[in-house]
Amino acid sequence: MKVVAISLVSWLAGLASYLGSLRLLWGQRISEGDLWAVVFWSAVASVFAVSAAYAPAMFALQRRAATLREWWLFPLAGIALGVVPVLLIVILFQGNPSSFVSPEAILFHCMFAAFGAVFGTGFYWAYGRRRV
Repeated sequence: MKVVAISLVSWLAGLASYLGSLRLLWGQRISEGDLWAVVFWSAVASVFAVSAAYAPAMFALQRRAATLREWWLFPLAGIALGVVPVLLIVILFQGNPSSFVSPEAILFHCMFAAFGAVFGTGFYWAYGRRRV
């Protein structure tokens, strides 16, 4: 249940990052129709990415870490894993390799970098700290 809560908070942080990046990088606001598409496809990608990449990687990192004093490894790993959901979205829309660096994909990279940072930090706080 903790992973679900962490995922939801991470997804909301990612969505905020997407909207903020759209405004800061391109000076645009999102239309209602586009917002619903971003909400839907980012949620779909997040569900698959959490189950296939984020959660398994975080649990593996937790088992492998000699000490868990390096809390920053968790958000860093989450940021690095941000390419997984972006790839899923690009593949779903039958994009080509250049689609991975398109302006739309850059927004999703921002989204899932924020998602990963929050997910990794949340995972560390929920699972990673040693209980004394």
